[in-house]
Amino acid sequence: MLPKRLDSTLIQILLFSITFFAGAAFLFININKERTLKILLSFSGAFLFGLTILHFLPDLFIDYKTSYGLFILIGFSLQLIFEFLTQGIDHGHMHKSKINKLKLPALIGLFLHAFFEATPLASSHVHAENENNFHASFFMGLILHKLPVAIVFGSMLKHYLGKTKQSFLLLGSFSLMAPLGLLLSDSIPALQQYQHYFMAMVIGIFLNISTTILFEISEDHKFNLVKFISIIVGFSISGLF
Repeated sequence: MLPKRLDSTLIQILLFSITFFAGAAFLFININKERTLKILLSFSGAFLFGLTILHFLPDLFIDYKTSYGLFILIGFSLQLIFEFLTQGIDHGHMHKSKINKLKLPALIGLFLHAFFEATPLASSHVHAENENNFHASFFMGLILHKLPVAIVFGSMLKHYLGKTKQSFLLLGSFSLMAPLGLLLSDSIPALQQYQHYFMAMVIGIFLNISTTILFEISEDHKFNLVKFISIIVGFSISGLF
């Protein structure tokens, strides 16, 4: 059972380890992952959307400020830029027809996205009675989001660079981004007064990611029972946190 309030150092270790080893596994494993990945994406997208609607938004708006809505829109728009740079890798989806090599803008977008999305885990902006549940639910949502991203990134590294030192260096650097974002947010007291706004922006990013996943996961708008069930399960589990 996941503890309600996780230690910051433990979070950093888990974020790095899960991201790195999920990506590294697909540097060695050669299996047909597309169907499994789409089911995982369906579940993670629904889980992330459910957490955002049921938990993150209500917690943010306990102390209502109109500007929070503005920063949600800023985060949503920022994710559009990340998606343009990464061609969809940042939400665990790769447009193969558009990616023929690893490009620096894609790496920059992917690394910035990973760095920014973990900052709310360091925040003290949530109300005391909600803080424990917030950290557990946000951490789980973040992990389920990062798994397919790490898998796609690891698969791309294998395809373009092979099992080389450069691949492991890039994967390790990517895996460090979320812990570094958390560390920076946690270690600079001056940032704490702006944590509500960081959280609003991350909510905008999560809304963009989750809805994009749920809309893109259906090929030619055909009904898929397995994916539909995975979405319902994701919604249901998100309500338990």
